[in-house]
Amino acid sequence: MARYKQTDAGNGQGLFLSVNLKEQLLPESFEYMLNEIVEEKIDLSVFDRKYKNDLTGASAVPPSVLLKLIIYGYFNGCKSSRKIYELNNNNILAKALTGDMYVHWTTIADFISGNKNEFEETFVQVLMYCNELGLIGGENYAIDGLRLPSNASLDMSGTEEQLKKRLGTYKKMAQKHIERHEKKDAQGTADAEY
Repeated sequence: MARYKQTDAGNGQGLFLSVNLKEQLLPESFEYMLNEIVEEKIDLSVFDRKYKNDLTGASAVPPSVLLKLIIYGYFNGCKSSRKIYELNNNNILAKALTGDMYVHWTTIADFISGNKNEFEETFVQVLMYCNELGLIGGENYAIDGLRLPSNASLDMSGTEEQLKKRLGTYKKMAQKHIERHEKKDAQGTADAEY
């Protein structure tokens, strides 16, 4: 009878691989754009006043890391802090967005509950940038990776009233995601989506 080498796939053991995390964020992908938007376009100083560890205490997880992780989690259908935590532990793109930083689910939950208004406003800004880049439409993300040059779009212009309406839509989207997230976290360990 023939003997074959056994594969290690599916045995539950992790692999130790040398991976350049920056190279995992491919240009024109949603992950790449999210990283660029949060790092380059969004003012995160609104979160600084919540931290009081200048002289004593442990270093905090940067708000940019938490924002990228949470929004990437929402993008992947993760609706609870535990699910986002699991995504960060098992998804190479999430690891690339966080710089392989360990982020516990309680840190995620505390960030959402302690910074709800700031997170909502920042999330709306990210949605606006994503819309400008053509990454979203309605409530679904569209990422085909293809960006074509074009003239001014009718969708991105309009009256002040139309632009306010669009901003209101993004606020509702952000609120819906945050409410769903908090609801899942409030269900506790037994009922939480894991």
